[in-house]
Amino acid sequence: MTIRQENKQTVDLVIRTGIGGVDHHGNAAANDKDNQAGEKKIVKQFGNILLLAASILIAGCSASSEQEAKDLVNNFYQTHQSNRPVGALSLKELITFRHFLSVSLFDLLKDVSVAEEAHLAQTDNQTPPLVDGDLFTTHPKGASTYRVLGCEVKENNSTCSVEVIYSDAKLQSPFKSVDRVVLARDARGWVIDNIEYGSSSTDSGMHRGDLQKNLQAILSKNERRIVQ
Repeated sequence: MTIRQENKQTVDLVIRTGIGGVDHHGNAAANDKDNQAGEKKIVKQFGNILLLAASILIAGCSASSEQEAKDLVNNFYQTHQSNRPVGALSLKELITFRHFLSVSLFDLLKDVSVAEEAHLAQTDNQTPPLVDGDLFTTHPKGASTYRVLGCEVKENNSTCSVEVIYSDAKLQSPFKSVDRVVLARDARGWVIDNIEYGSSSTDSGMHRGDLQKNLQAILSKNERRIVQ
């Protein structure tokens, strides 16, 4: 039954009981109060249903958004495992990783790649490269395995924690870090905007800070080298 039908029945009831209201010793007025109370109850119940529906919808959207974030990060690291980039990204690697990255992060990676190519050409490969190791992981030698631990999702940004493990025969025990992948939204959906390295103060030789700052530092150092 709709609210309109309910209200119509209420009006009909008032009309039926209101006939000869004086002769019924005020029953019509009492019924009118009861009907008003009933209408208020219906409106309140309808409002509660709307709130419940909105809560369910928001929870469903949040769960879907979190899964999309996890899928993106998982696919990124799968691609990383397949390519294992070392140093500044090659043109092929830039194309491979492009769809995972925000415009700002991709531009920084591209600028570093261009600077590296010019640097090596100018020095005839006789000086160390600008970029040493894997830029995407805390350990410069990359990752042997990874595991997406979870994502904290907000409306326009998200952060996913990823356990990244590097191991080889020379290490007494595998090196583990929890890197934080910072996501942003653009027309494509979730994209990676930064990676916060999981190194501690006692981890020597590891990447520190975050990917964007490291890329900016590489470019600044190269500019100073050119000026000198």
